[in-house]
Amino acid sequence: MKFPIPYRPASFVKSLIGLLLVGIFIAVGCSEVIELEDNTVGGQVIIYGRISNSTQANEVVISRAGEASTAPLPIEGAIVKIVDDTGLEEFLVEDAPGHYTLGRNVLSGQFGRSYRLEADIEGSIYTTDFQELLPVLSQDEMRYEIGVERDITSSGATVTDDVVRLFVDSDLPDDLPDQFFMRWEIEEVYSVLTGFFPTFWFPRSAPPQKQCYVTHKLGADEIFLLDGRDIRRSDLKNRELITRVIDRSFQNKHYFNLIQSRVSEENFEYWEKVRTLTITNGSIFDQVVGPLKGNVKSDDPGEEVFGFFEVIGIDTTRLLMTNNDIPVFFRDPCVFQGDLVLPLLTVPFDCFECLLQRKIIDPQCAFCEAVPNNGPRPSYF
Repeated sequence: MKFPIPYRPASFVKSLIGLLLVGIFIAVGCSEVIELEDNTVGGQVIIYGRISNSTQANEVVISRAGEASTAPLPIEGAIVKIVDDTGLEEFLVEDAPGHYTLGRNVLSGQFGRSYRLEADIEGSIYTTDFQELLPVLSQDEMRYEIGVERDITSSGATVTDDVVRLFVDSDLPDDLPDQFFMRWEIEEVYSVLTGFFPTFWFPRSAPPQKQCYVTHKLGADEIFLLDGRDIRRSDLKNRELITRVIDRSFQNKHYFNLIQSRVSEENFEYWEKVRTLTITNGSIFDQVVGPLKGNVKSDDPGEEVFGFFEVIGIDTTRLLMTNNDIPVFFRDPCVFQGDLVLPLLTVPFDCFECLLQRKIIDPQCAFCEAVPNNGPRPSYF
């Protein structure tokens, strides 16, 4: 059992030509990927993180670069804190190797306040300048359309997919600042059920059926940037964001979350650089392939530091879809009925582990932990 996440870049740019700088760095078969030459010798500190007005994504990820194009290694045991412009400070807690989270027990992101980062890594100090947390500007509203997409394979066969096309209307205030910078990111969150196994054959050993929650954060190829110096319109209508192939992830609740961020000019310029790099598909904390300097400084002026710490205002718009909205029948590979029951009975009585050992079932049908991108239940579910 797999949970594919097939996205296709859409016509976001077409409706905003000359107005938007759009962070789609690759469209399959449509544009050339510009990779930054990576001659990294390794050892450099990489710091990515953010603080926002949201209760989520207040975190810092610290690692050390490997040699050219190799995965960085997490740095454990750092002393990390965020300081605001009144002198309040809070230390972050390391809840996974190299991953530090702000508990928001002392300070939290508030509009109009400024914040900076300080990290002590084995006696070396890394800091950023104060950045103001600016309020969001746009009111976004999403909608969807169900459609069919056809493609031709290399052998000349026609392949047809049912798809969801996602659109957004963005309303900006009439009294726009002289300059402003914005970013939109997209993620989807949905639930899937593990299998229910026949109790007469597995009365004790089979795990109970559970609901798993999957959060899939899209990568830099689905990040959209707006330079407010290039636009004076107060509305950005009917922008097509993505085209999503319909699969069984739509069987239960399926949310699309459009995350709007108000960012600084420095932050905007950083993400413009990111557009020219190859990034793994995932969150903003996935590591850039190639060295990219940001706003983090070392107390050693000669030390090279990679990464960026951002202070951003966030607003999230959600679009909920359920199976009632999708005119497609899904065959659930984890529903064991009819002829799917018989293979389960080929193992010894109450030997659920035998199903896994013989690869009769996929572990994702038994354990949420085996489902990619599984996480805790979101508050809005």
